[in-house]
Amino acid sequence: MATDYKHRDTLLILHYLQQHKEGTSVDAILQHSGADRLRIYPALFELEQDGRLEVLEREVLGAPILIRKIQKMKIS
Repeated sequence: MATDYKHRDTLLILHYLQQHKEGTSVDAILQHSGADRLRIYPALFELEQDGRLEVLEREVLGAPILIRKIQKMKIS
């Protein structure tokens, strides 16, 4: 069975974001998440498009600088 590295890296990014609920820099994710550097930006783009994270600050050309995971609200 083939390993799905994209899925593994996405889970590593989400786990890292879960530990930093107030938000974190993309540089910190690159250094500390354990995800492959070449898959981080595409994964962040997909997570943003899926509504699972929020970009707090962007570079001039649109690359994310600061992000945070969107917490799902529980309705009781």
